[in-house]
Amino acid sequence: MSEMNRRELIRIAEDMNGISNDETRHFISRIVDDLSNLKPSIAFVGQIKAGKSRLINGFTGQAEYLPSDVNPWTTVITDMHFGHPSGRTSGAEFHFFDNRQWQALIAEGEELRNMFPDEEDSYKREMIEEQVEAMKTRAKLRLGESYKHLLGQHHDLDELTTDDLARYVCAGDDPTDEDQYDPGSDRGLYSDITRKAEVYFDIGHFPYPVTVTDTPGVNDPLLIREEISRQYLKESDFFVVVLSAHQALSRADLKLFRLMQALELGQIVVFINRVDELGGGAEDASKVRADVMNGLEQALGNSDIDVLMGSAQWAHYALTGDESGIDHDQILAWLRAHPEQMKQYLEGVEEIKNGPGPISREGVLRFAAMIASGLPDLRRHVTKALTDGPRQEHLNMAWQHLNSFAQGELERSAARLRAIEEQDGPDTADVEENNKTLAELRTLVAEKSEAITNDMDDVLANLRGVMDDTVTEAVSIVVRGPDGQSPLLAKDGDTELNFTPLRERMRELVQGATQVVRQRMLSELYAIDMQSNAALRALPGWQEPVDSRMNTSAVRWFRPDTSALTRGITVELRVTWLSRLISRRSVLNRAEKMIVQEFEMIGDDLVDTARSDLIERMKTVLDHYLALLAGHLEHRAGPDGTNARTDAQRAVDQARRISDELGAVNGAAPVDTRQAEAAE
Repeated sequence: MSEMNRRELIRIAEDMNGISNDETRHFISRIVDDLSNLKPSIAFVGQIKAGKSRLINGFTGQAEYLPSDVNPWTTVITDMHFGHPSGRTSGAEFHFFDNRQWQALIAEGEELRNMFPDEEDSYKREMIEEQVEAMKTRAKLRLGESYKHLLGQHHDLDELTTDDLARYVCAGDDPTDEDQYDPGSDRGLYSDITRKAEVYFDIGHFPYPVTVTDTPGVNDPLLIREEISRQYLKESDFFVVVLSAHQALSRADLKLFRLMQALELGQIVVFINRVDELGGGAEDASKVRADVMNGLEQALGNSDIDVLMGSAQWAHYALTGDESGIDHDQILAWLRAHPEQMKQYLEGVEEIKNGPGPISREGVLRFAAMIASGLPDLRRHVTKALTDGPRQEHLNMAWQHLNSFAQGELERSAARLRAIEEQDGPDTADVEENNKTLAELRTLVAEKSEAITNDMDDVLANLRGVMDDTVTEAVSIVVRGPDGQSPLLAKDGDTELNFTPLRERMRELVQGATQVVRQRMLSELYAIDMQSNAALRALPGWQEPVDSRMNTSAVRWFRPDTSALTRGITVELRVTWLSRLISRRSVLNRAEKMIVQEFEMIGDDLVDTARSDLIERMKTVLDHYLALLAGHLEHRAGPDGTNARTDAQRAVDQARRISDELGAVNGAAPVDTRQAEAAE
């Protein structure tokens, strides 16, 4: 569904609130909130000097907005909101660190490093701690007494200038360097305490609201920047991994890909930047692309990551007209080597010629540069993937729920109109019978919910036991060594332990157990649906609604959250000094005990998260179903006298209009109940 469809669904849902009962209205309000805040995020990640900032400028159409100097940023995540749900289209918010967030940054970074350790990681924590302290020192020198009052706060600017941006996110001079520091300059004034920047724009050329995020580079000499980039990975829906054509898929790049794979992140596309700097042009670029694809296949297994190519420099020229370093013959040669882009170029030039304005040589050259840059292709790729992925799934589920309510309201209002026409008003006995049936069905749902939860708890309790046994056995093998030679007591002092197989086994266990729970839950929900429909059909004069079936999508689409498995085991970093203090046997016993405890905590988090997610999804299904039943059974008496039929007819017309509008949103033919009414 398009952005227009999303907005139309919100409008229709708000319209439905005016004709719904209280139970339904509450559920519809949740749908409106979810649809209003549907705003996928796209993060650009990669090594420093890969050209991320300039690439983002071209991707968003905001020429020269993000500084693209060699080293302009400090520790700042920058979110660029296009078409934010709040309606804000200008200005920015800057959020400042507090002491707790600095400490969390250090701790969480350690966990991520432990997932794929290398020989450099042993000293990284100390360096990061030192860099955080250096940030605090610089901030105190720059801000003076205001420093302590700013921690944990934020600044909100209605309008944003380049100088404003420099104050919050650019490095500036180091105040600890007396020879270089200019006390009169406010460049970088708040940079060392700025945790995150949020900048607002109108929707621009995006088809729906999105957030585009610029992250500090990985493999950055200033390790705190790398930590922030890694830790932000869980916050986005789509990732553009930027590689430099000069050094594509380095060791640091592969480590980033493995981490993203382990974190089970969303969709990923690779963009090889700076192809304009390759001496062999398109031929060299094709070789680089092939090497990257082969490297990803070898490193990640069955990798289906798409790899695009282009040049942020060409996009920069297209947006600004700055011809520095631009070779027009190279751009045209690139287009000739890529038929699809050449087709886009020729079709675009034809449109320009047929347009109202004059055509200029410079305009055509800049258009060619934009097509060759690969940024239009990247934009289409990302927005299509988001449209066809979770966003579409979310919209479909919202439509299904709203359509169920709409069909129920249409049937109910039509039935009331028939009753007025045939009996000059509703039968009191029928109303009482409906209320009684609704009360019984609510009791049935409550009892079944309790039974489902109890059964789930039995399965998850068994999962905890199996997982604890698995952890105990696996940790013992790893700590003591498969051949009895513990890596903790190796002569070279290597204290890294490989728990990847254990993590994978724990993932398999939680996936298997939750699959059992999900299937049993679906079976019980189906039983509720069958019993409810049997009770409804037993009512005198009951007319089968168009859509009275339970929508179990929320449960059917459940997948367990296994992100807890990405946590590191801190004892792995403490064993070195423990081994100097206590005996060999004590080292192994204590290390084994501590590691088992930490993995058991991870297991508890996996189970607790799965339980809460499943209960929430079951509640979503049953809340919707009860609201649907209430809509079918509830009778709202209309006024007596001659106005009763007019009001009832108005209600039918309104319900039919909403039903038809929902059908139009989803491309379905409107449900024409008028023929059915005439047949009756």
